Amino acid sequence: MTDGWFLVDTVGDMPAVLLIGARSKQWRPLSNVFRGSVHKTVLRLVDTVLNNLKQSQVLIDLAGPRLAVASPVLGTSRQVHGILMWIGEPTRTPPAEPVARAWEWELDDRVSPRLVPDRRATHITTMTQWLSEFARPADAARVAVDLRTAEIGLRGTGEWIDLQGTVHRYIYRCIATFDGPRMLVVSVELPERLSWDDAELIARRVTDTTAMTGGIAPALVHAPTNRVVAWLSTVRPPLPADVLNGRCPAPAPTASQPWEGIPDLTLCIFPVGAI
Repeated sequence: MTDGWFLVDTVGDMPAVLLIGARSKQWRPLSNVFRGSVHKTVLRLVDTVLNNLKQSQVLIDLAGPRLAVASPVLGTSRQVHGILMWIGEPTRTPPAEPVARAWEWELDDRVSPRLVPDRRATHITTMTQWLSEFARPADAARVAVDLRTAEIGLRGTGEWIDLQGTVHRYIYRCIATFDGPRMLVVSVELPERLSWDDAELIARRVTDTTAMTGGIAPALVHAPTNRVVAWLSTVRPPLPADVLNGRCPAPAPTASQPWEGIPDLTLCIFPVGAI
């Protein structure tokens, strides 16, 4: 617990911990990570951050004196969706905080939900835009299915790789609000990017090159509505913005085939020339 930052989920009934290191992807109850008086002290630190909305720290006795530092991950209306925490030697300077952020998606539209207005992501307004920045198509397909099937109280975890090779670890939870159901997502960037020759990034570059040279734009499409869930390359056809962003149906593709294992998703190919 002293090697790096970890994320504390504060949206649920009881705080839970996700280690940000390369191996751990599962949430563990806070009471399983810390025991006795240390657990109580950490809970008080969490409460302090929830109330003050700013970084706080406290000394704890964890096989000797340790410094615990906690920083909030704030949502669009400045509510705390998670807390980044680091525990280490009191004389040590904590390492740089990992990049973390909270996302909120309105679920009135389950194909391409809208992002709750957020000044930090002005170029992203729909889920289609967001998923189109994933390097792995399987990640986009998984998130799309989670959104369509989400019920109030659903909680899960996962990770995605962006086009720059950064790995994002995240938790999501479906909650009820006065404006309807919403999906809350807290994501944290792992500190080391994938190398340029990583197999996942090579596969994406091959897809981009094939699309550019072939004059095509591959996409993941929601078959019942014919709306784009995610673009699978950097190439886009000359279509209206609402079609590109998943808000309106796309024209008929030149080719398509079912996405394996997910009946209502289809891999479609759109021409980049005149349509």
